[in-house]
Order: sequence, then C-alpha cells, then structure tokens
Amino acid sequence: MITLIVGISTGPSQVFSADSLRLSVEGATLPSTAIEIENASINLTIDLGNDAPLETFVTAHTPAGAALQRTNLGYWVPWSGKLRDLVDNFNSRKDNQINFKILKDEDLSQELFPIRIMVAYKTAIAFKFGVFELLNRPSE
Repeated sequence: MITLIVGISTGPSQVFSADSLRLSVEGATLPSTAIEIENASINLTIDLGNDAPLETFVTAHTPAGAALQRTNLGYWVPWSGKLRDLVDNFNSRKDNQINFKILKDEDLSQELFPIRIMVAYKTAIAFKFGVFELLNRPSE
C-alpha cells in the first residue's frame, strides 16, 4: 500500500510532505512513486495555499495509450483528453489541504508501466495541476 501524505516512512508506504506539494497553472512535477502492483492504494495530499477548489480531477495515461479519469465513486472510465470532459470527483478538503484519492486496493498486475497520473483542481479563476509517474516496484 502506498500513501502520499506527510513525512517520510519506511516499509511498503512511500510518503511525501504535503507542505511541499502544490499544483500550478503551468503544471507541477510531483515525485514518482513505485507501487506494489497487486494491491495498490494511493492518496495524495496537496497544499492549497490560498486556493479554494470548486472541482477536483484525477486522470491516468497508460503506456498502452489509454486515457482514463477517476469518478467520485472510484471507477476508472475513458477520458477524451479534453478539459471540458473531466468529471469532478469531489476529493475531500480539510484545513488548507486537499486529499486526492487515486487508487484503493487495486490489482495493476496486468498493466504496463509507467502510468502517468495527473491530479488537478479548478478554482473560480484558474485550473491547476500536477503530474507524477507510477512505477512498478519489483517484488522482494
């Protein structure tokens, strides 16, 4: 299980400081993450600064060419690649942070890697996003 939340830990979870993770209009490069592909769970906490998100989004691009987006129910569905077709997935906001739910106990053993993940939110005046890669962590 991988959780991107706060601090750095050892073991199967990999964690990054939310204070240093922010999205931008130009697109932020977020740290790549190696996952155990048989049971992958990922949450990503982002610092909002002074932003007030109206909608949140999570997409995935696979090496096989699929463009997918995560719905608020946790399903991955095809995405056209156009911003106007993004579905708000209602990620939770607390204090000055937002928690993006990306994967929950998913078996990705049949997928090719790396998978490129985009997390984004829309405010009243801007669309901000960041991108990171999911990598296959070899079994020990």
